[in-house]
Amino acid sequence: MALRGFVLGRLRDGAVVLLLVLAAVFVLSAIVGDPAGVMAPTDASEEEIARIAHQLGTDRPLLTQAGDYFGGVVTGDLGESTWQNRPALDVIADALPATIRLTLAGIAVAALLGVTFGVLAGARPGSRLDRWANVVATVGLSVPTFWLGLLLIVVFAVQLRLVPTSGDTEWKSLILPAATVGFEHGGRIFQLVRSAVAEEVSKPYVLVARSRGLSHRGVVGRHVLRNSGMLILTTVGWEYVRLWGGAVFAVEVVFAWPGIGQTIITATDRQDFPVVQAGVIVAGAFVVLANLAVDVLYRVVDRRVQVA
Repeated sequence: MALRGFVLGRLRDGAVVLLLVLAAVFVLSAIVGDPAGVMAPTDASEEEIARIAHQLGTDRPLLTQAGDYFGGVVTGDLGESTWQNRPALDVIADALPATIRLTLAGIAVAALLGVTFGVLAGARPGSRLDRWANVVATVGLSVPTFWLGLLLIVVFAVQLRLVPTSGDTEWKSLILPAATVGFEHGGRIFQLVRSAVAEEVSKPYVLVARSRGLSHRGVVGRHVLRNSGMLILTTVGWEYVRLWGGAVFAVEVVFAWPGIGQTIITATDRQDFPVVQAGVIVAGAFVVLANLAVDVLYRVVDRRVQVA
C-alpha cells in the first residue's frame, strides 16, 4: 500500500473513531447532566432554572440538540462554554500548549531512563544493575501516579522547597510533573527494551562476533542496538500515545497543571459539556495523529515493513 493511501485511510478511520467517541460523550452528557441546575443559584425557582435551560438549549429534544451539535462539529464549531461565554474550542486551545509541553517533557524523561537502563540491563542479564533496575521499574509501574506525584510534592516542594508545589509559574514548575510521567512510563519502556536487548544478546551472531575479537560493548553498540532499534522506537512512540489517551491528565490534576486534563475536570464539575466535548475531541485527535506518526515512522525507517 502506498504511503499516501495508508495515511489517508488511517485519517479516515481516525475521524470515524472520533465521531463515535464524541457521540458517546454527547449522549452521556445529555442523560446525566443538568447544566441549568448547576448554573442556577441555590435558591432558584423552577421557573428560573427552566429559563436558563431554555437559554442553553438543553430543553430541546435530544435529536435536535444532536443535529445542531454534530452539524457544528463538521464545520469546526464545537459550541460555547456555558461558564466562560466563549467558544469551547478556544478554551481548549488555551490549555493545549501546557499539555503538549508536559507530554514532550515527560516522554523525554521516560525515554532517557527507560532506554538507557533497558540497554545496560539487557546487555548483561542477571547482573546487579539488571536486578536493581528491574526492581525500580516494577516500583514505577506499581505505584499509583497520583500517589507518586503527591510524594514528590511533599519531599521536593514542601520539605526541600526546590520547586513550586503546583501550577505553571516558572520553568521549574515542569520538573515534578515531568518526573512523575517519566518514572511511570520509563518503567514500561525499560521492561520492553531490556527484554529486546537481552534476546538479541543471546543470539548466535553475538557469540560469533565475540569470537572474532569484538568486545561485548562493541557488539552491543554495533549490532544489538541496530537490530533492537525499531522496537525501541515503537515502544517510545506507543508510550507517547498512551499519554494522550489520558495518562497525563491525572498528573495535570495532581499538580494543578493548566492543561487539557485540568480544564476537562473543571468543566465536568461545572457540567460545562461543550468544553468537555471539545477537550475529548482534541485529545482524541492527538491520539490518532500520534498513532499515525508512529506507524509512518516505522515504515519510513524500515521499508521492509508493510503497514496494513
